[in-house]
Amino acid sequence: MPAAADRKPTPRRFEEIYDAHVVGIYRFIYARLGNRPDAEDLTAQVFMRAVEQLDTTREAGQIASWLYRVSQNAIADYWRAFYRLPMVGTDHVAPGWEPIDVSHELREEPHDGAAARVEALLGRLPDNYRRVLELRFLRRLSVAETATEMGISRGNAKVLQYRALRRAALLGDAIDG
Repeated sequence: MPAAADRKPTPRRFEEIYDAHVVGIYRFIYARLGNRPDAEDLTAQVFMRAVEQLDTTREAGQIASWLYRVSQNAIADYWRAFYRLPMVGTDHVAPGWEPIDVSHELREEPHDGAAARVEALLGRLPDNYRRVLELRFLRRLSVAETATEMGISRGNAKVLQYRALRRAALLGDAIDG
């Protein structure tokens, strides 16, 4: 048998590697993303990287390990991008700008299209998500006040608010389109 250094990578060898691992890599990614289109895209990205960088002369275990590591990195990149929110600096806000308190309008005029949409959206959220959004944005409480009101830590209030906004955005997209 020739030494590992003497073996040359061949297209046939890559096809064998692909066939042996594509289903497992897809399942690994899908289990961490939960949606088919993104899992398919990331699986394709993993194997595109493998075409470019994989040393096909390695042992089978090393190849599998490398593919799963690339998959894990792709998943981490996906979630980082998914949860990245745009930052708005104070230089983007006009001097003297103050938010207008419209919470009474939202409660008093549910027949208004925007107010009705907000009410409908809030009604579709889990109780803790709805509560944190109502406290923060309708009653305009600070994070600390919201945390006290809900009986949770400030950090938990921030995370809960973020998750609630994320879920509301996804629900809003589903309603719109």
